[in-house]
Amino acid sequence: MHNSQPLTRHGADDSNFNLFAVYQQNYRAAFHAAVAAGEVKPLVLPWSFIGSFFLPLLYLSIPHTQRPWLYRMRWLVAAAIVYLNARVMQTTSAGNEALAYATGLMAAWGTLWSLTLLIFTRPQWEAARVERRPRRKQQQHEGEEKPEPDLMMIKPPDESVAAALADGKAEYYWQRFPSDSPFFTRLCWTADLLVSFRGTGWNHAIPAVPHPPFPSSLVGGDHPEDDDEAPVPVRLDLIPLASKRTGTVRWPTYASFLRSRLTTLAVSWMVIDLLTVTVRKDPYFILGPPACYQYYPHLPQYPSLVRNVAAMAGIVAGLHLYHALAQLLVVFVAGPRLMGARADLWQHPALFGCFLANVADGGLQGFWGGWWHQTFRRGFLAPGRWLFSSSSWYSASPGGGGGGGGGGGGDYSHDHHQHQHHHHHGKHTRIGAGTVARLATLALAFLQSGLLHAAGGVTSVSSTRTVPWTPVVFFLLQPVGVALQMGLSRVLLGLVNVVVGGGGGKGKAGGHTSSGAVLLPRWVTRAANLLFVAAWLHFTAWGLVDDMSRAGLWLFEPVPVSPLRLVGSWLGLHGDGAKWWRWDGEYGLRWHSGRTWWESGVRL
Repeated sequence: MHNSQPLTRHGADDSNFNLFAVYQQNYRAAFHAAVAAGEVKPLVLPWSFIGSFFLPLLYLSIPHTQRPWLYRMRWLVAAAIVYLNARVMQTTSAGNEALAYATGLMAAWGTLWSLTLLIFTRPQWEAARVERRPRRKQQQHEGEEKPEPDLMMIKPPDESVAAALADGKAEYYWQRFPSDSPFFTRLCWTADLLVSFRGTGWNHAIPAVPHPPFPSSLVGGDHPEDDDEAPVPVRLDLIPLASKRTGTVRWPTYASFLRSRLTTLAVSWMVIDLLTVTVRKDPYFILGPPACYQYYPHLPQYPSLVRNVAAMAGIVAGLHLYHALAQLLVVFVAGPRLMGARADLWQHPALFGCFLANVADGGLQGFWGGWWHQTFRRGFLAPGRWLFSSSSWYSASPGGGGGGGGGGGGDYSHDHHQHQHHHHHGKHTRIGAGTVARLATLALAFLQSGLLHAAGGVTSVSSTRTVPWTPVVFFLLQPVGVALQMGLSRVLLGLVNVVVGGGGGKGKAGGHTSSGAVLLPRWVTRAANLLFVAAWLHFTAWGLVDDMSRAGLWLFEPVPVSPLRLVGSWLGLHGDGAKWWRWDGEYGLRWHSGRTWWESGVRL
């Protein structure tokens, strides 16, 4: 989409040549030249976010449960959102490399998430969030007042809830869409819905996060405005400290929450700082293949394994850094006064699941379905569930596709066991249809993830060098890897049973099941799982990491201060690369005057 200026060639004898600084200068010069020529628009608030946020926010804040004509208008609203976000991808970028990449992600995810809320689900009928309000009184027949039935529990789940209930004047309840409330109240409810991707604090929270039991009485109701008359209590006392499915933890005290978030912030900061100092010595992280091999053979080039490990470490550290920072800002800076119940500790669990339980025990399926962050899970699964909901496929087996946001790799394991169980009871045909539906939903989810990440390369300034299909290939290969690992596990376990089974081999492996099958030692299965996951990710990572490198994503400075560069004279850094303050004019907010009034706004 956007052409970058050619790099200045330097000879191999130029020891002071800083490829990072030269390429970044060309990258930004190309962006500003394109803006001046009217070929590209910068990312501007609010105009660039009309399709991803403001239009769905406005529409979903207007009651439509009793207005069929307005509800049918959602198709026109959805079409407008698709068009606006497509225009953003075609015309918008940024001089900040990560922001340019995020522009495509924002437009693609904004489209998918808006379609999820407008087309694939019915939030004004079905969605409810945990809300806190002053405790109300009931009128007795004698005219006296008495407290309402307790809407809370005996034991609060954390210190934030305990503080809110300390004086006995507050209560928690499930708040459905407040159709009879003022517009600002409805706007706040919808805004919370739009930004709660994992559904924390909602009755559709994904299973990866600890959450209270969902109120079945709210599902399918026709009168969401009845909350004020008949509030449904929230069993916050039943929120587990960790998700049973993924091991994602929450923190019950402010001290433990603060300690964990600050530790995560500090470790992520140092990892990112170390990577920005080291990986930019390799032209691969600046240019991507194949230019780094063609033009700069004299510069150091790391082995592919080192590159992939560094890229994975950078991605994980970046996700942890900004997630922990956002949690600290919501809980301690904005706090309950501004955020209300959204600042409660239980609404801010960890981003990733338990590595040992998911990856070591679950392999590649556990990596994607349990350990990896599940931020986009509900949006990725919604289209498949919507497509198959019109048939009996999802209802063909127990544990169907409904509920509070399951799916993905973790759900497939559950469905597979259900399939095996019912196969023995003569229900193979129906269960097979349900399994096919889930496999199709899983494949569609990975396809959308690939398209989402490909959109980031499309909006980068150097998009003429990005290859949009490679991220799609990477993500489509992941369910292939899941199936391959499951097949290999069965074959190898069968071979083990043949070799050491048959009774005489008892105790040589790890024991036997009740049916006589050999049970391998846990350390063997864990080692095999970890080895397969590492190998599969290594041999498929090129699809994602190559595209990120071509897009210039590793030129971004995630942290403003570099502790390593403060004492970096011994690192051999020269010029701009040795500055400890890393942010410049491309970071931060400023006013942008567009060619029309609606294109003007705060430039990101």
